[in-house]
Amino acid sequence: MIAALTTGCTLFGEPKQNQQMRPLEEKQPMFKEGEYIFSSKEGVSLEELRSLFNEFGIIKLDSLVVHDRTYLLVLKEDPGLTILEKKATTSGKIRYIERNGILQKYNSKP
Repeated sequence: MIAALTTGCTLFGEPKQNQQMRPLEEKQPMFKEGEYIFSSKEGVSLEELRSLFNEFGIIKLDSLVVHDRTYLLVLKEDPGLTILEKKATTSGKIRYIERNGILQKYNSKP
C-alpha cells in the first residue's frame, strides 16, 4: 500500500475522470462592459435618472421590475462602478447600483 501511494499508482485501478461537468473552453468576462443594474428611491422620475447618467451617453435605460423600481442601464462610455457609486451616493436618488453580470453554464456533453 505504501508503494502504491509513493509511486502514484492506485490500488483499485485508474481514477475515474468526471465527465459530467466540464469547464468552459475559453475564459469569458464576468460582467458586460458598460451595463449596470440599479434601483432608484421612491418618487424619482425617469427624467431625473436620465439626467443623472446622461454625461456617459445613455444607450438604454429600461425598467426591469416596476414594483421595485429596478432598471437596466447601458452606457456608451463606461466610467466604472466606483464613479457611478459615488454619483449615486451624492445624488441621493439611487438605492444601489451594480454591474450587470453574465451567467455562464458549464458544458455537460463532451
